[in-house]
Amino acid sequence: MKKYIALMTTALLAASMISSCGKAGNSSSGHKWQNSDTLNEWQKSLLESQGLPTDIEKLTPMQKLSIQHIYEMITYLNDKYGEEFVYAGYIQPGLMDEETLLAYPKKYGADGGRNTVEVTVDDNGDFTDNYSSIEVRDYCEKLYNDFIRDYFKSDEAVILINYFSSEIDSLSEIEDDDFENKVGGTNIICISDKICDEDIIKDFMAEFVKWSNARRLHSSNRIEILCNVSIASLTIDNCSNYYDDSLLSYGLSIYGDGTYSTYPSINLKIE
Repeated sequence: MKKYIALMTTALLAASMISSCGKAGNSSSGHKWQNSDTLNEWQKSLLESQGLPTDIEKLTPMQKLSIQHIYEMITYLNDKYGEEFVYAGYIQPGLMDEETLLAYPKKYGADGGRNTVEVTVDDNGDFTDNYSSIEVRDYCEKLYNDFIRDYFKSDEAVILINYFSSEIDSLSEIEDDDFENKVGGTNIICISDKICDEDIIKDFMAEFVKWSNARRLHSSNRIEILCNVSIASLTIDNCSNYYDDSLLSYGLSIYGDGTYSTYPSINLKIE
């Protein structure tokens, strides 16, 4: 599993140089890393925020290489999507890790890490990223919550999308709420014990599978029935603080072929 680094300092202050077997060097095709003997204002600002020298002569070879790569990777995002991205972290290349930039779109904010974008270098030496349209994610989240609140006839239930991946870049690509198995994610479903118990949750899960399959939406879901919690106050940042107050907890995975699995194992009645 990748080790995500929130600050650049750890990566930049690593004692060892990037090895020749990593993906940092120039490729025979695709992107060519630039070498510069100067720093621009963006690079200086980032270095200063990390407590590092803004004089290129005072940087170690690793630090110099990393700040240049970081700038090229975030410029790629800015140019590709025509908007400004904010630096969030950097992973240097190694035997187990790809060189990776972490950033988020400024206009949407970090949103507890949900908006984090990864930029890596593929086998052809080209930049690649996993930026999915946040508008598509927000639209899915609204559909999820319209469904769950209509099902329980209450606001004491919420679905929060924790991780989202999409091959759909624009809402204009979606017809009749059919996502064609091009959208998936990890959701956290929180329901108040005031409106749900062990029998009700099984019926809900069965209906949620049917509803998701009708829209060709696949997902992995953590379901918590919570006691003495204001559901309206829950966010992706704070919901895990209340897991200790959970009355019941389930896992529900819905796959692109229409099948499902649960934890603990439950035979849902899906008609």
